[in-house]
Amino acid sequence: MKRMLALLLCGAVLLLAACGAREEEAEKGHYYEISDHDGAALYTVTDGEMLDLLDDLLGTPAEDMEHAGDTEDLEVMYTYSYWQEKTLLAGEDPETDREYEELMRIQVPAEGETLVIQVLPNADALEGLNWLTRETVDIGELLTSTMTVSPETAEALRTPESFIK
Repeated sequence: MKRMLALLLCGAVLLLAACGAREEEAEKGHYYEISDHDGAALYTVTDGEMLDLLDDLLGTPAEDMEHAGDTEDLEVMYTYSYWQEKTLLAGEDPETDREYEELMRIQVPAEGETLVIQVLPNADALEGLNWLTRETVDIGELLTSTMTVSPETAEALRTPESFIK
């Protein structure tokens, strides 16, 4: 019985490893669209080296993030929108171009080092989330947080033209 359990466990580990390898091969493409304070698109970052640089600048552990609270008084200088390829569904040809969807917006303030992060900024409100009252709940507030970055990172994000080759 122990031998059978060990074989099943080994099989599961090998299967998971194989799935992980296949997932790495099919890495989703992404890009950043940078907009000004009025929402007008200024730049689109698609260069691999610049994408890696932006990913490193914006890739901060989740423990540095907090619930946003009130961000209405924040003077936004730039917004970095993160777009990623949609998931390939069963039966779809992996060789065809896939659509992109906006997954996140990072707002960079004119002053300070606190960024506002909106995950799934185009998500609709959820109806009936509160099971007692069946109210419609705006999930935008739930998916918004702040992140404090170093002064150097904040300054780099205030010069978006440096990410264009």
